[in-house]
Amino acid sequence: MKRGLILIAAITICLLLTMPLFAQLTARGLGMGGAYTALARGVHAVDWNPANLGLPDNPRFSMTIIGVGAGVSNNSFSKSMYDKYLVDHDGVDDGHIHWSANDVNDIFAAIPSDGLKIVNDIHLRLLSFSVGNLAISIGAISGTSIVLEKDIFRIPLMGTKINETYNLGAESGQGLGYGMLDISYGRMVYQSPHYTVAVGASAHFLYGAGYAQSDEGEAVIALNPYGADITGSYEATYAYNGSGLGWGIDLGGVVQFGDGWTVSMALGNILGSIPFNGDVEKEFGDLNGDSLSVLSDFDEDMVDSTWSAEGEALRVPLPRQLRLGVSLKQGPFLFSGEIQQGFSDGAMVTKSTRLAIGTEWRGLSWLPLRVGISTGGRYGFSTAFGFGIRPGGFVLDLAVLNRGGITPASSKGVSVALELGIDLAPKKNAW
Repeated sequence: MKRGLILIAAITICLLLTMPLFAQLTARGLGMGGAYTALARGVHAVDWNPANLGLPDNPRFSMTIIGVGAGVSNNSFSKSMYDKYLVDHDGVDDGHIHWSANDVNDIFAAIPSDGLKIVNDIHLRLLSFSVGNLAISIGAISGTSIVLEKDIFRIPLMGTKINETYNLGAESGQGLGYGMLDISYGRMVYQSPHYTVAVGASAHFLYGAGYAQSDEGEAVIALNPYGADITGSYEATYAYNGSGLGWGIDLGGVVQFGDGWTVSMALGNILGSIPFNGDVEKEFGDLNGDSLSVLSDFDEDMVDSTWSAEGEALRVPLPRQLRLGVSLKQGPFLFSGEIQQGFSDGAMVTKSTRLAIGTEWRGLSWLPLRVGISTGGRYGFSTAFGFGIRPGGFVLDLAVLNRGGITPASSKGVSVALELGIDLAPKKNAW
């Protein structure tokens, strides 16, 4: 059972090292808490809403020379908890940490009833650009989500009791990575003195780097006065070196009211999938033992078998998502709000609705300052801040998001992002 999750973790590491890009980690957008769909222009519109390329304040040319970012989080343990129980704990004796019963209860209670969830993402974008209404982006996407049932931690934290049965439930995990070439186009379809309407689309051409899925995994431990009965099984699918090109399509629309309000909506990956035909494997495992005790010969009494078989060709659907954003320019301030809704739970999206609000201050045009807050989605409650250095058309943006908390100490993870690029505004000043 554990081996399936180990396989997912191993493939994930390969994905993160070889094909890393995650669209939602755009440095400027991250600094505003992810409330960026109504604001993304130029090369950023590829990832958020291609219709924004058709707006009058879209830059005449923009380029991301390099953009990097990384993030990891969980839904249970904050940095302050880590420091309290593993670094600054009073019960340290000869290098060993001794937890009291209250400590153990606090640690166990921190894990939600639906289990410990770990997600990570990392990104890299190189030499992507937009010219007028057209944008081209080259990169890759990877993401991972692993969930461990809460009862898995009950035995190591609290020990065992005779005549108790421990059902460790099902574990789940998914990792996905793919390279991509994106071509986006936005077009203005109506303009009046009061508002502008634009639509757009993105076409994705994709190559699968790797995929891993824990299809099934569970274990049951029954303790009796004379020993323990253990049963368990797991099943996992993994694939790498996708054969042939996959594809995907995004659609978007946007309405801009003068120099103030903008309302922007995009449907990401409404169609599309990634083929894996050649290197697909199914991994299976079974674990069985009756009346095991300290006197048992585990080589004889424990049946631990694993095997693999060639899997059938598969097509992995792309993670679908709806993004609805609104922004308002008011003097030196820019305010934005966002709703994101995924249609499945997986490596990159969740069905948990995400709400975000952010603001950017440009009292100094060359030094924009950003803050944001969000809740729901993959990260839960989060706070963000960032800034840019933008003299002329030069772009250097940096941002940090505290996942699951207000401050770094209370957060349960962190995302960081940096971007270096060029942004040449149109005659009408671009935000």
